[in-house]
Amino acid sequence: MSFTDQKSQIFFPDRKQGIILHGILLVILVLMMGMALWATTRWAEGSIFVVFMILIVILTALIPFVLYRGYALINARYILERDGLRIRWGLRTEDIPLTEIEWLRRANESGYSIQAPVLAWSGAVLGEKHSESLGTIEFIASDVAKIILVATPGKVYAISPQNPRDFELAFQRTFEMGSLFPIESLSTRPAAFIQQVLKDKYAKYLVPLNIGLTMVLWLVSGFIIANHQQLPLGFSPQGQPLELVTSQQLLLIPILGLFILVINIILGLFFFRRIEYFQISYLLWSGGVITPILLIVSMIILSIYV
Repeated sequence: MSFTDQKSQIFFPDRKQGIILHGILLVILVLMMGMALWATTRWAEGSIFVVFMILIVILTALIPFVLYRGYALINARYILERDGLRIRWGLRTEDIPLTEIEWLRRANESGYSIQAPVLAWSGAVLGEKHSESLGTIEFIASDVAKIILVATPGKVYAISPQNPRDFELAFQRTFEMGSLFPIESLSTRPAAFIQQVLKDKYAKYLVPLNIGLTMVLWLVSGFIIANHQQLPLGFSPQGQPLELVTSQQLLLIPILGLFILVINIILGLFFFRRIEYFQISYLLWSGGVITPILLIVSMIILSIYV
């Protein structure tokens, strides 16, 4: 699908199947997280408890990963202009001047054998792959069956507009018109964006402080748990400590801190990109400083009541 004006044509990747898949994966991961948390607080003990803790840590990393890939797909687009091609996919941006595009053709008609990168699935065919005949191929696509190869002097880009034939025709017309003022070559990756964030006068202190205090939370929790066989898991409405449980179950507190850290960092990065909302990032990261401090205090208070 494309929307055309006098300056640019916007082509979207095929998103329907990818959005459904990411939604299903996200629901499964969240349900697994809920079940793992329930199990650790109800009956898991000993080595089984440790297994559930490892599972929770893995899920804490996987949920934001799937969430970001889904968000990137929803906002992905290929912008074809008279002076070049702009690719937008989450935090990944690529601006290619028309004069640097050597050729463009469908992958299934090119005669080359193209293999998708590792961890690629419908809606998220992302990453780099080396080809003996083409060199480095960077995939910024959603559907392997609709891949179009865009060759430049440095590498080949693999993109997947929803209507490949329409994209080819549009590019041919654009190429025939020629470029008057080629766009500047630009390549931005998530890592570069994070570096930009860490140069901000407030973020460069708040983000490391979020991470550092969460690490302190883990150290304090580990010390308290190692020195107590049983601990209360909280307090009743009357302010009395609850029934004692095995101290291992108190690992839920640093797990909670880790989960909050991940969510705060991701949401903060999301709002930081938007000029009109970037101050929300400071609010989130400030909360990310307060939360581990409160959790550390809670661990200390719980240990006092034993």
